[in-house]
Amino acid sequence: MNTNIVNIMIIVFMLSMATSGCDKTIDTRSKIDSEIAITMMESSSQALQLYFSTTKAYPCCNFLIDVSLKKFSNTIDITFKGVIETSWCLTALGPATARIDLGILKSGTYQLNFYNEHVKQSGELIVSSDSYTTNFVDNSISYFTNIPLNKIPENTLWITINYNEENILLSFLEDLMSLEVTEKSYAKGYYSFESARYPGLYSGFKVEENGNIIYYPDLTNSGVVMGRLFTQSFVFQYSGNTENIKQLIKQYKEQIEIRIYTDRGEQFLSWMY
Repeated sequence: MNTNIVNIMIIVFMLSMATSGCDKTIDTRSKIDSEIAITMMESSSQALQLYFSTTKAYPCCNFLIDVSLKKFSNTIDITFKGVIETSWCLTALGPATARIDLGILKSGTYQLNFYNEHVKQSGELIVSSDSYTTNFVDNSISYFTNIPLNKIPENTLWITINYNEENILLSFLEDLMSLEVTEKSYAKGYYSFESARYPGLYSGFKVEENGNIIYYPDLTNSGVVMGRLFTQSFVFQYSGNTENIKQLIKQYKEQIEIRIYTDRGEQFLSWMY
């Protein structure tokens, strides 16, 4: 599914929700009877966001988790109230989802409480100058998918390239480095970020133990390789004008598919030019 289609689906969904008050069909609510996967992400303003997704698949991929947030001092309470089965259905199997913005959190340890009906799960959210991590025991309510989440350093570019020929890849990388793009060592773990252009769309990467970079696709975009044989991902530092990056992408868009993201929430996709 390409990005244009995803964005159209999001717009249609938002319009349907805005007009649903005129529909005599009433949304229904069901209890949450599966685990909830939690993915942590940073926004371009460095706010921490939690994306919730049921492990159970529903017949409509636009079902929502009804969730509430209370914050006081260093305690964060999150209550899962149920699944809202919307009267307007995007007919495709998918989880129920929700998102909560915790804002910009100062370094320190926060007590994080999850409630699902009469069950409570408590643990710690630990915020440092360069990462977010958690301390929870195994439970039946939820689990985190990307621990630790590292904060993305300033001037970071992460790139995924789909290609057929090695020489084209090497040529692109050589031209990229000529823009004064530099290499830097990144700590192992996950890095996830929200798009500034399309709020609600996320991307990121994972640095494995051996230093390999794995692209972390947008949660609402399948990130399909479009007819190419190979894929490689890279992370670089770049403090220059991103207009130069866009011009380089345009030069290569017929030969390779390129995704480039920045720590400012920007995204540059070759098929959009």
